[in-house]
Amino acid sequence: MLNPLVLALQVLAGFVAAGAALVAAGSAQAVTSVDLFDDRKVRDTGFDLIYEARDLDLDQSVRDGLTQARSDLEATKKRIKEAEARIDNAVAPSITKQYWTEAREELRRQLGTLRFDLNSLATAKAGKEEKKKALALRKDFIRSVEDLDLALRKKDKESALNKLNVAKSSLDTVIANLL
Repeated sequence: MLNPLVLALQVLAGFVAAGAALVAAGSAQAVTSVDLFDDRKVRDTGFDLIYEARDLDLDQSVRDGLTQARSDLEATKKRIKEAEARIDNAVAPSITKQYWTEAREELRRQLGTLRFDLNSLATAKAGKEEKKKALALRKDFIRSVEDLDLALRKKDKESALNKLNVAKSSLDTVIANLL
């Protein structure tokens, strides 16, 4: 059997060792400097949007980013001009080279943005008649793009080039009305 005195000394030695480890850890933390970063500017520019998307206290449109995209009309106009430039410059060369998939995908990529942005600008119009006219022009543009998409799926080069010109002129009409 173990002597109770030896057992008590072993327990005491364990407590002393644990205390020394805590003191050493505490002093090591005290020596380390604390770095503070001011992230307010980064957070204002949207760094933590992923957390906003998961926040169940917010409305679904805020979590999806739809409200933020609709609130900045200047950014919306900039996106529309960028989409117009891409349609003007990227789709026609793909059609002439008969890169049907590339032309279709570029057209669909730009149309996804344009549907949303043109609708945002049309609904931001002041008068009821102006809004109705803008939405009708938007609908005509989307119909012309769908006709172009059908020509691209059928791989009809001449029809696709003609319908591309119709879609471009329809987009120009919509943009002139909205911007």
